[in-house]
Amino acid sequence: MKKFLQWRDDWYLGVDEIDQQHLALVDLVNRIAQSLEDSEQPSGSEETAMDLLLLLQDETRSHFKDEETFMRIHDYPDQRSHHREHALLQAELKDLIREVEEKERLLDLDILISLKHWLINHVIDSDLEIVRHLKKRGTL
Repeated sequence: MKKFLQWRDDWYLGVDEIDQQHLALVDLVNRIAQSLEDSEQPSGSEETAMDLLLLLQDETRSHFKDEETFMRIHDYPDQRSHHREHALLQAELKDLIREVEEKERLLDLDILISLKHWLINHVIDSDLEIVRHLKKRGTL
């Protein structure tokens, strides 16, 4: 299977710990996609898409915490705005999981596409902006 979400080299921030976490989040989205595809096969999947979605929630929470620590250490001026974005993204993911658990929504391709856009937009817009700003100031 072709990867659902293909990492691009221009998404690297140049901050190894954060880059590795971003790669892990992309991998989780791809594992969710693979699990959904496998669940359509008679053999099924060892990891359920829901288990992976819950893992994505945990990993995202941890990643955001690390990213916010990084911003504080480097005195990034837009920390509050970025923190609010993190809180909003976490709330959206929590609501999505609740909707799936309560069977208000199916865990399907539409959700995968949302997760894909959610992750890409955060990494290429918000996170790259942090690094651009810090490099411009000579802080990084």
